[in-house]
Amino acid sequence: MSVEFIDFSCKHNILIKNPDGSFSPMDEPYFEVEQIDDTTWKILTSGDYTYLIAGDGEAMAFDTGYGAGNIRRYMESVCHLPVECAINSHDHFDHTAGNPYFEKVYMTEKGAKYATIPYPSFDGIDFHADEYERVVVHDGDIIPLKGRELEVIEIQDHAPSSLMVLDRKNRILFSGDEIFGAPFKPLGRGLTSWVNGLRKIKDHIDEFDFALGGNGKLPKEHVLGFINVAEYALAHPEEAVKPEPRKGGPGGPPAFPDHDGHTVYDRMFPHSGDRTTYDPEDRPKAKPENMVMLEKDGYRIGFDITLINE
Repeated sequence: MSVEFIDFSCKHNILIKNPDGSFSPMDEPYFEVEQIDDTTWKILTSGDYTYLIAGDGEAMAFDTGYGAGNIRRYMESVCHLPVECAINSHDHFDHTAGNPYFEKVYMTEKGAKYATIPYPSFDGIDFHADEYERVVVHDGDIIPLKGRELEVIEIQDHAPSSLMVLDRKNRILFSGDEIFGAPFKPLGRGLTSWVNGLRKIKDHIDEFDFALGGNGKLPKEHVLGFINVAEYALAHPEEAVKPEPRKGGPGGPPAFPDHDGHTVYDRMFPHSGDRTTYDPEDRPKAKPENMVMLEKDGYRIGFDITLINE
């Protein structure tokens, strides 16, 4: 079912800027690993972080990145265990491109429709989208990793396909892209649905010590900060204010100048200009002209004032 090689050679003339400031061709495998605990590792390929979760005699990936090279084989070299399965936090391509290296990938029903659809910057590469089994999971399901059961928690705003995974044994919440590293969360959808999702996390707040997300390790206090400001905003929307007009250019991943005539992307960010246009449901409902902002205890939330009850 799985593949051994995804051919990036047509992107050889595109460069990736590495964390140390050096440049690598886009088709050159790159893996950087940091050990979180005895059985958990954070791995950078390109884009957001992926995670390696080891159990008894087997291991599993949480997200699969979109860098060149066989991430499954790299993970097996790190933990010295078979890594046959993976989990997708959501269907965005920077979390799913490596799926075909695995036999089976767990994801939500909405994620199963769109996983492994390339972003525009990957045009011309065959990602063998049908070469692995997609297993749909729902809220409360247990993903069967021997010795380390992982409970699914569906919570969506960043993407309609999002899930988190609670690892009670190692006291970790794998949070994907739904909780930002910065103390600010601009909602793309309704405030009520976001708060209801966060309350699922709050129900388990004593069962994890930190979160591991697409942008790295987040302390529990950071997660609580988002929960508290969101609940307060839902109870007191009248206290929200219009944000100051943004200065400078548009937001999004930083764009880097060409290097010796080559297009350059940054390894630590999704590629500038890429959009998830393949899924109509993925487009934010929030309108910039309706956005308001509320701050509590150093955490801020932005939301569309007309979508409070959604």
